[in-house]
Amino acid sequence: MKHGIYFFDHSVLTTAIQDFTAVIKEDPSNSLARLYRGRAYAKQQQYRNAIEDLGAVIDLDPSCWLAFYHRGCLLQQSDPKKALQDLSVSVLINDTWENFYSFLHRGIIYTELCQWSLAVSDFESVLALDSSVVFAYLNIGLILLLHLHRYYEAIQRFTDAIEIDPLSVRAYIGRAQAYHKIQNLPNAVKDINRAIHLYPNKSQLYILRGQYLIEMKQCELATLCIQQVAEMDEESFTFQPVQRALIHSFCQNYDKAIQCLREATAIQPEPSVFVVLGKIQIKAKKMKDALRSFKKAKKLLMTSAKVLPNTFEAAEIYYLIGLCHMEKKSLLQANHAFSMAVRLCSSYPDAFYQRGLCRMQLRQPTCIQDFNRALALCPSHFQAYMTCAAYYGSKGRYSKAILNCNEAIKIFPNSARAYFYRGTLKYQNKTFKGAIEDLSKALDLEKTCILAYYNRAICYNKIKDFKKALKDYGIILLLESSQEIAFEVFINRGLLYVELDDYANACEDFKKAALLSPEDSQIFQAMGICYHRIHEFEEAVRSFDQALKLDPVSVDAYVGRGNSYMEKGHETDYKHAQKDFLRAIHLDPLCIKARICLGYNLQALGKLQKAWNQFTVTICIDPKCHDAYDGRASVCLQVGETFAAFQDTNAALKLTVTAPLLTNRGFINQLMGYLPCAMKDYQKAISLDPNYALAYFNAANIYFCNRQFSQAYCYYSKALQLDPRNESALLNRAITNTVLNNIEEAEEDFEKAISLCPFSAAAYFNRANFYNRLKQYELAEKDISTALSIQPNDALLYKFRADVRAKLGFNKEAVEDYKQAISIQEHVDAM
Repeated sequence: MKHGIYFFDHSVLTTAIQDFTAVIKEDPSNSLARLYRGRAYAKQQQYRNAIEDLGAVIDLDPSCWLAFYHRGCLLQQSDPKKALQDLSVSVLINDTWENFYSFLHRGIIYTELCQWSLAVSDFESVLALDSSVVFAYLNIGLILLLHLHRYYEAIQRFTDAIEIDPLSVRAYIGRAQAYHKIQNLPNAVKDINRAIHLYPNKSQLYILRGQYLIEMKQCELATLCIQQVAEMDEESFTFQPVQRALIHSFCQNYDKAIQCLREATAIQPEPSVFVVLGKIQIKAKKMKDALRSFKKAKKLLMTSAKVLPNTFEAAEIYYLIGLCHMEKKSLLQANHAFSMAVRLCSSYPDAFYQRGLCRMQLRQPTCIQDFNRALALCPSHFQAYMTCAAYYGSKGRYSKAILNCNEAIKIFPNSARAYFYRGTLKYQNKTFKGAIEDLSKALDLEKTCILAYYNRAICYNKIKDFKKALKDYGIILLLESSQEIAFEVFINRGLLYVELDDYANACEDFKKAALLSPEDSQIFQAMGICYHRIHEFEEAVRSFDQALKLDPVSVDAYVGRGNSYMEKGHETDYKHAQKDFLRAIHLDPLCIKARICLGYNLQALGKLQKAWNQFTVTICIDPKCHDAYDGRASVCLQVGETFAAFQDTNAALKLTVTAPLLTNRGFINQLMGYLPCAMKDYQKAISLDPNYALAYFNAANIYFCNRQFSQAYCYYSKALQLDPRNESALLNRAITNTVLNNIEEAEEDFEKAISLCPFSAAAYFNRANFYNRLKQYELAEKDISTALSIQPNDALLYKFRADVRAKLGFNKEAVEDYKQAISIQEHVDAM
C-alpha cells in the first residue's frame, strides 16, 4: 500500500494502479486502496474505471468524503445533478477547510445551472473556510454584476479579490464594469488603466477605456484609444464598413460592429469580411456565430470541385475555427481544425503551436512534435520555446526544459519571465546556485516580482545562506504581497528560524501566519513547540489548546501540551500532563513518543513500577526504540537496580551511539565503582559531541575523586563554558579552586553558585569550609548558620558550627551546638 501511495504521489500512475490492484486482490474490502486507484484512473482519464472504484469506496465506507468529492468532480460535466448530490454529501460529512474544494466545485455547477443564489452561498462558504481564494471572490462578483444586478456588492467582492491579488486583471475589469453600471465612470477608467498597465497588449482593454471615455464626453482621449487600436491592426481598415465595425468593436459595441459587417457581407459577401466578422464574434464570446461565419468564409473559398485551395487564407480559417473550439473546450474538434490548417499551409507556425497546445491538454505526447515543427518554421517563436520548457518541466526532464529556456532567452534577452522560469527549473534540478543567478537576473529586470524573491529565498535556504534568505522573505513582506504569499512567507521564515534555533522569532512568524489562517491547527502546534523551547510554558499550553480545538484528534498536540505541563513542574501539572499522554495513547496506541513521555511522567509522580511497565510496553511495540531503553534504565537506577540499568543502557547503545547515552552508561559504571570504564565512556561522549556539557561535568567529578585537581578544574571550566547555569559545576569548581589554592577564583565561584541556588545548604556549607580554611571564622559561622536555617536537622552542620564557634571563643554556644549534634545523631541511630 505504501509502495502504491509513493508512486501515486510521484505521478507514476501505472505502477501505482498495479500496486493498488494487488492490495485489492488480497483485501477486496480495502476502501483506501480503491480510493487511490480511482484517483489514479481519473488522472489517466480512465473515467469509467475511476467512477467504479469511487462507487465501491462509497459502498464500503459511506463516510468517506473524499470518494464523494472525487466522484462529484468526475461527474461535473456528464451528470451535473449526480455531481451535486455527491458534492453535497461530501460537505455534509466534512465541512472543514480540508474540504473547501467541494463547496468550490458545487458553486461552479450551480453557476452553470444558473442557480445564482446557491452558487453565491457555496462561494461564500469557500471564503469562510479560506479567505484567500481569489477565484471565489471573482465568481461572486461576476454573479452579482451580471445576473443579480447588485453592483455595489459586486464592487466590494472585486475589491476583496484585488486586496488578495493586486495583479488580478479580471478583478480590475469586473470592478470597472460594476463602476460603469452605477455611472461611477472615473473609477471605472482608473481600473481599466490598471488592467492596461498589467496587460498592455490586450486590445479589449483599450476598447473598454474608449467606451468609458466617450460616455464621459472626453472625445479626444477616446479618439486616442481608437488610434492606438488602429495602430495595432492597420490592415483591417481597408474598407469603410470594416473600419466602422472595428471602431465599434474597440468600443465594445459588438452588436453594432457585427451589424455593420453583416450589412457588408449582404452587399458583397467576401471571405475576408466573414473572417473579420468571425473574429469580432469571438471577442463577443459568440463562438457558435463565429463558427458559422468561418464556415461561410470557407464555403466561399471552395472551388467548383468543392475543394479548398492550399492558401494561407484557407488555412487561417481553419486556424480560427480551431481557436473557437479551444475556447469551447472542444479539444478533439480543435485538434482536427488545426490539423486541416497545417495540411493546407504546411508553413504555418502558429497553427502547429496551437495544435501542440491542444494536444498537450489532451495529454498526447505528439504535442512536442508540433512545438518542434513550429520552431523549425519560426526559430524566433519565443512562446513555443517557453511552452516546450513547460512541457519538459512537467515531465521532470528539467535539463531539457532548461535548454528550451536558454533558446527563449536568446530571442528575448530581457524577458524576466524566461529567467524566472529557468530559475525555478534549476531549483527543481537541485542546482541551487544557478537558480539564484537566474532569479536575481529576473529581479534585475522586474524588481517587484514577488515570486522571484520567494523562490530565491527558498534556494538560499537550501544552500544554508540563511541571512540572504531572511532578507528576501523580508522584502516580500514589504512589497505588499497577497495574503496567500504572505502566509507562505511567514511559515517558511518561521521554519528557517527554527532551523537556526531562534525560536522567539519563529514564534512571532507563526503568530502572524495564524492571523492569516486561523483554522490551521498545525500553525498553533508549531507555536506551542516554539513557546516550549523558549520556556514560556503557559503560552505553550495555550497554543496547544487552540491546536486541539481545531483538531481534537491530534496526537502530536496532546503530547506537546503534556510536555509543556511537565516543564511547569507542579504536581497538578504532572497530572494534567498524564491525562494528555493517555489521550494521545487512546488515539494512537502505537504512538511511541506518547508512551515514553507517559513513562517519564509516571516516574516524576513516583509511580516507578508503572513507569517501568510503560517503558517495557514501548520496547515490545518497537524493540529498536533506544529512548525506551534509556527511560527504563533511569527507572531502574532510581529503584537501585544498577545492573538492570546497565543492561538497558547497553541495549540502547547497540541501537544508536549518542553522547547522552554514553554519559548515562559512564554514570552507571561510576556508581558500580568501575571508574576507568566510566571515564572511557565520558571521553567517548566528548569526542562524539564536544559540546555536551554533562560529559565534561561527570568526567571532572572522577578526576576530582582521583585527586587530579588540575584536570578536574579544566573539565569543570569546559562544562561551565557550555552550561553557565550549572550550579553543581560551579560549586565543585569552587572546591577544586580551594584545594588548588586559587583563593580569588574559589570565592567568585562560591558567590555565583549561591546566586544561582540561594537555598542550597551544601553551597553555604562548602563556603563555610572555605572561610574556615582561611581562618575567617566570622564569615564561616555566618554561612554555616545560613545552612542550618535551610537544613536544621543535620548533626554534621551543628558539629561544624560548634568547632567554628569554639575558635571564635563562643564556648557556651559551641557546647550547645555539640549537644544538639549529639541529640540529632542519637535520634537518627535510634531510628
